[in-house]
Amino acid sequence: MKKTVLNLVVMFCFSLMMLQPSCAIAADDTVLIGLNVPLSGSYQYQGEDQLKAYKLAIEEVNKKGGILGKKVVYSVKDTQTTNEVAGQNAEDLIDEGAIMVTGGSSSGCAIAQAKVCQKRGVIFMAGLTHSNDTTGKDAHRHTFRWYNNGHQTAKAMAKGLIDKFGNDATYAYLYADYTWGQTVQQSLQEVLEAAGCKTVLNIPTALGAKSYIPDLLKAKSSGAKVLVLVHFGKDMINALKQAQSMGLTKSMNVVVPLMELHMAQPLGPEVMQGVLTSMCWYHGLSEKYPGSKEFVDKFEAAYNKKPGNAAATAWVDIFQYADAVERAGTFDHKAVIKALEGHKFTLLGGEEYWRDWDHQGIHPTYVAIGKTPAESKDEWDLFKIIGEKSGDEVARTRAENPVQLEPLE
Repeated sequence: MKKTVLNLVVMFCFSLMMLQPSCAIAADDTVLIGLNVPLSGSYQYQGEDQLKAYKLAIEEVNKKGGILGKKVVYSVKDTQTTNEVAGQNAEDLIDEGAIMVTGGSSSGCAIAQAKVCQKRGVIFMAGLTHSNDTTGKDAHRHTFRWYNNGHQTAKAMAKGLIDKFGNDATYAYLYADYTWGQTVQQSLQEVLEAAGCKTVLNIPTALGAKSYIPDLLKAKSSGAKVLVLVHFGKDMINALKQAQSMGLTKSMNVVVPLMELHMAQPLGPEVMQGVLTSMCWYHGLSEKYPGSKEFVDKFEAAYNKKPGNAAATAWVDIFQYADAVERAGTFDHKAVIKALEGHKFTLLGGEEYWRDWDHQGIHPTYVAIGKTPAESKDEWDLFKIIGEKSGDEVARTRAENPVQLEPLE
């Protein structure tokens, strides 16, 4: 009996000795990236799409030898579309050893992560975040945002709205009452009012609201010519579905300033037809740009669906981070930041770049209109691009966005 116990102890100790070196070797040969995405909550569909693209991009990077010869591994957290959870997840991912954190389909969640990453000295490649504040008043030296912002959307859409509805049109706004909805609504209202348009209704709505009917009734009775719904994810789906059931999509012109494929696809062309919107990227660009075609083809082969622009942010973030590390020749966050700042690259479209003073990605914003059922070829063919504005044309100037990023010490 004693001999058996002794043998078991010896075997256990030997196992530990064998395990420890292998773990050390694995740690030396890998680098950890933290993926912090909404897998539940109002923006769940966008988070699921992001995660698919992150995994695919990391797989592609590893096929090419990883980053500086190290295999990329990842840890996934669910932000629950909640700022507090997103921030704590970022802390936990960094504690796990993440050298870069990325993700988030809510500007509030992105800003919470950016704050943590700045404090901890870890680069944050923001995912889908559209608030002006992400690279504005809440900008940080360790944060980079490829996705466009509310100001870019407003400037890109303004001329089309004025041409279509006139410079004396009346507008009713319903908007998500947090940093994203507030800054998008404000940007659009400012641009349109400067052209002579009038705001007759302005109603903030809670993130995750189930019913928009009371507010939609106010919009209906306001006499406004144009109804602007500044909602996202499941919230936009609910708001637009309810607007259609009330007949507002026929009696008013509907504008959704920011669109994502996985908001539109569940509604289909019957609901989306004629809706004016904007996007920073659309899978239809694969017909024009080789980089988009490669991304769409690989995504569709892996998941049997088209990627939305939430997925596009994930693809860009992984490849741009990996490229910056390779060019810097080190994973040191200060060197990688310097490699990203001002860097010009071509990935999903034409040449674009990261601004060095606010870390905003500069690339086109596309204006689109929902196709009719007759025009739509399949469940993913939902929009026709009717306008394109260059990134430099619609981005905020230094005077409009006087950001002072933290110095690299």
